[in-house]
Amino acid sequence: MKKLMTSVLVVTVAVILSFVLGIGSPAAAAPATVDEAGILSAPWKFHVNLSGWVPDAPAEIRVDGKKVVDVPENVHTILDSLQRAGMFELEVHKGPLIFFANNVYYKGKYDKNFKGPVTGLPKEYTLQEEVWVIKYGAGYELGPWNLGKSDDSPTWNLIPWVGAFYFHDSWKLKIEDRDGSNADKVNGTYKFNTPMVGLGARPKLSERWYLNLSYGYGGWDVDHVEYVHDFIGNVSYRFNMWNVSYKVFAGYRYLHFERKEQKKEIDLKAYGPFFGIGWEF
Repeated sequence: MKKLMTSVLVVTVAVILSFVLGIGSPAAAAPATVDEAGILSAPWKFHVNLSGWVPDAPAEIRVDGKKVVDVPENVHTILDSLQRAGMFELEVHKGPLIFFANNVYYKGKYDKNFKGPVTGLPKEYTLQEEVWVIKYGAGYELGPWNLGKSDDSPTWNLIPWVGAFYFHDSWKLKIEDRDGSNADKVNGTYKFNTPMVGLGARPKLSERWYLNLSYGYGGWDVDHVEYVHDFIGNVSYRFNMWNVSYKVFAGYRYLHFERKEQKKEIDLKAYGPFFGIGWEF
């Protein structure tokens, strides 16, 4: 699997460079290939999306291959513990070149009462957590191609891209007696940054309706990350108001990564629907 994904990474980088630099194209010998691709002369365009994601997020921690912690966190516990959250996406277009950053932020606090396994006394634990998930990179838009024979047939574009995936989780755990005495505190930070490669498809179904599909893979043992899978799909409806192009959208995201450092493995999944609004200018 790693060899296959490494080959995909190499091919994706080669495709992007070939179109940017004009390698292998009929006009490769021309001195102004980049401008002929519509990059230098194209205006800058910006796409901004704000959305809310309501995922289930189960996690496992394994030591020597044996599961020692199972966190079946679902959308209900996430919403109960939520203090602040946001999902923000920015795309900067320069002709067929696209630079992007997809950011997810979560801050929460979760309390739970339990009985001590040894003393049987009532206790309480409090978990505070702040999480950043950032996928960023650059791609090259190919197309459009018609899906039919008429002029108003649906079209689609392909976007091979390369980038990276950054994960940062700062947490604080406090366990104390119910009356607030005998408190034990533990805190830590879990983070990594690993390369990714991916492919996006953007079918235009009509003047108003669009699909947006993207799959990314990363890892390759960089920063101890075994793999990252990230699939995003949504449908959007576009309209103009006050001379600005808007869109509303809804979709689904599936994110899964595994990281292994020494004998400890962390396996995290996050999946669920999202919805939002965007602007293009």
